[in-house]
Amino acid sequence: MTWNPDSRTLFAVTDHPSSVVELDTEGNVLRVIPSDGDHDFEAIEYLGGNRYALSRERERTLTTHCIDSSTTVLPPATYSLTLDVNRHSDNAGFEGLAQGRGEHALMVAQEKKPLRLYVTDQSPDALSVSDSLTHRASLPWFLKDISGLHYDRNNGLLYVLSHESDVVVVSDLDGGRKVMSLRRGHYGLRRDIP
Repeated sequence: MTWNPDSRTLFAVTDHPSSVVELDTEGNVLRVIPSDGDHDFEAIEYLGGNRYALSRERERTLTTHCIDSSTTVLPPATYSLTLDVNRHSDNAGFEGLAQGRGEHALMVAQEKKPLRLYVTDQSPDALSVSDSLTHRASLPWFLKDISGLHYDRNNGLLYVLSHESDVVVVSDLDGGRKVMSLRRGHYGLRRDIP
């Protein structure tokens, strides 16, 4: 799920059928934007200027699409990048996206087998892809999966969600981290967060 500050709405992706869903801040569906096939969408990130990055888990592909207020069908990708990494399972590919530090940087989570955090950076002259973020984020050994990412560009913190471990890891990307349990009794939670 991603926030579009321009439209002041949320965008999410669904699977079977693959589509992009726009919601208001109360969770009401404003529109469903179907895609042209079964793409196994797992994450979406707003990049600004009506541009969105989507991850396709099975294909290990990142695509960029322009979606504005008049979009009714997901348009063809304006950019596509496929990484030929860790194809041990079709259901353990790219699971989370977050816009990185630079204007063209995108953080990508490999769900598991093994856990990885990639950074792609596309400038007008070159494209780079690195998994150095995996070590910089100091992920704990007990983390079973990565199901979502959020990077706070204001304070430089990366939030890594693991639904299988019931935690959010908050990393400063310099070795410091905090592990926050999503179980009842922690951080004022009255019930477990599923």
